[in-house]
Amino acid sequence: MPAPPSIFLFLRSPSRSPSEVGRVIPNAPPRKSPARRCRPDRRSGSEVSALRPSALKFQLSGLIIAALLTATAARAQDAAFGSAEKQGQSALIGILYDLKQTQQREPTKENERTYRTVIASFLQSNWDEDILNRYFRVTRPVYTTQIFIPTINADQAPKAFGVSDVVKPRMWVVHYKGQVSPPVNGVYRFSGDADDIIAVRVNGRTVLVAGQPDCQPPPSVWKASEPDGPNRRRPGDWLSLKAGDIMDLDIIIGERPGGQFRALLYIEKQGSNLAAKPPIFKLAPTPPPDAKARGADFGPDTPWSIWTAKQ
Repeated sequence: MPAPPSIFLFLRSPSRSPSEVGRVIPNAPPRKSPARRCRPDRRSGSEVSALRPSALKFQLSGLIIAALLTATAARAQDAAFGSAEKQGQSALIGILYDLKQTQQREPTKENERTYRTVIASFLQSNWDEDILNRYFRVTRPVYTTQIFIPTINADQAPKAFGVSDVVKPRMWVVHYKGQVSPPVNGVYRFSGDADDIIAVRVNGRTVLVAGQPDCQPPPSVWKASEPDGPNRRRPGDWLSLKAGDIMDLDIIIGERPGGQFRALLYIEKQGSNLAAKPPIFKLAPTPPPDAKARGADFGPDTPWSIWTAKQ
């Protein structure tokens, strides 16, 4: 069999003569076409301009989506404390108090050191609202079906109540209250955590106080019977309740120095398998909140975790 023909491949080099460059490469593979160099765009201006609207439309779409996401996140933070309009019948009513000023908008003597004293006095007085009424009380309430606020800026509270221009985001308290009933018989307890303070009262009795140690009242006001759970979640007192039983529910949350704020309230039922990750206490089904923030860990809704508010 005759040998296959040889293929001559010439490589050019500017520093070498053709005689020096030419050489024989037996059985060399077919030569690939050299890569084309980028050339300037020689299309007319009208042809190039025709591409710009689609690119601009794509960029504008991205900006619109980003703006919508930002607005949605802002609305979610504003609604974390509740809505100015009542949604249905199942809701708690919330009132904001500013401990820094009186009803006449005069400065008070309260400061960050006395904030804890005011909270303790309120709880020790069996939640006497006259103590809070010494301070500036926002006339417009909000309505909410849950107290579950992952870490946000404390200035969101005055914004939610429409008083960000007159209430600075520190040394405030929100008092929520309503009449509620459980959906099924059982032994329940509230649990939670806050930065800075959260407290719960059921039928005139304090059943939970949690939050920053330097904001909590002394143990003589209330003391947990069990150690804290994961993410500083403090368990409250157990309550034996029947389905449809109407009970008075009071909740306070508050912020002392400003900065970041958090308030998380769960419901637990004795004998359930959700003790490690209890569901959020709710008065209506709602989409799950953002769980990325520290401490915002919760279990799924259950037939016993969504209660009813009585009006």
